[in-house]
Amino acid sequence: MYQKKVMVMVWWSAAGLIHYSFLNSGKTATSKKYAQHMVEMHQKLQCLQLALVNRKGPILHDNAGLHITQPTLPKLKELDYRVLPHPPYSPDFLPTNYHLFEHLDNFLQGKSFHNQQDAENAFQEFVESQSMDFYTAGINKFVSHWQKCVDCNGFRFD
Repeated sequence: MYQKKVMVMVWWSAAGLIHYSFLNSGKTATSKKYAQHMVEMHQKLQCLQLALVNRKGPILHDNAGLHITQPTLPKLKELDYRVLPHPPYSPDFLPTNYHLFEHLDNFLQGKSFHNQQDAENAFQEFVESQSMDFYTAGINKFVSHWQKCVDCNGFRFD
C-alpha cells in the first residue's frame, strides 16, 4: 500500500474540469508553483471556455493562504481575474473545492494504491465518471452559500 500523500491542484468550473496537476511526492504547493499552474489553467480555459476568459464579472477563486500571496496576486491581475472577497467567518461557508473533494473522498473509500501513478489513475477515473451536472451543482451550491454568508455578515443561517 502507498503510504505517502498525493497532492493535486485542481481548477474547475460549472462546465467541468479545466486543469489539474499532481505535485511530485514530497513536494509542497508554493505560491510560485500555483501561479505557474494558473497560467496553464488560463491557457486551457482559453481553448475550452473562451466565454469565461472574456467575461464581464467576477470569476470565483479560492482565496486561501498561498493563493493570494506574491507572486499569485500579480498573476491574477495580469490574467484579469477578480478575486471574490472572502466572507466573514461562518461555520456554514464551504470553500469551492469542498464539493469536488467530498465526492472524490467518497469515490476513493476502500481503495488502496501501490504508487502515486495508481492514485493519479484513480483521480482520472473519478473525473471521467462525473457529468457536467456534477460541476454545475457544485458551483451553484458554492455561490448560494457565499451570497448567504455575505448577506448575513458571517452569522449562522438555516
